[in-house]
Amino acid sequence: MGNRTTPGLSFTARNASIAYALPTNVYVESSAEKGLIEARAIWDTGASCSLITPGIAAKLNLKPISKTMMATPSDKSVPSNVYLISIYLPNKAKIEYIQALEGTPSGCDMLIGMDVISLGDFAVTNFNGKTIFSFRIPSLAEIDFTKHSHIQPITNDGPKTGRNDSCPCGSGKKYKRCCG
Repeated sequence: MGNRTTPGLSFTARNASIAYALPTNVYVESSAEKGLIEARAIWDTGASCSLITPGIAAKLNLKPISKTMMATPSDKSVPSNVYLISIYLPNKAKIEYIQALEGTPSGCDMLIGMDVISLGDFAVTNFNGKTIFSFRIPSLAEIDFTKHSHIQPITNDGPKTGRNDSCPCGSGKKYKRCCG
């Protein structure tokens, strides 16, 4: 059962300062029953899959479809229920058939992991001390900040240090025996 999404939708979340987390509100529903609740979500590129709290699972009367071992940030493996949910993103895109693990993330009701993020294009900027992140689904184009930038990448056009030259670090050794 693969994820199904509504096509071609995007959103941008803006923060007045540098953000150390990327929160948005989403709506979560059971894939089996009717019922929709709002949840505070944090977008987490370090999470391979999405995660909901036991409170969200209880409010939606979710029944586990399986159990699995979940790796935590402290590298412990803990048992976790797996639920089948759908979510509505801030851009109204509905993503169905997400296998969300149960856990207790800090400061939110849900983590949106790479299982959702990888369905679209995701970008974060911190221009002028303000964090802005955008997401669109499905992926529509390559995002390459170097290729599309007016600022050229830094290159070293100076003379190359030969293997048998003195090391530029000042050690007095040959480059090949020092930093090379």
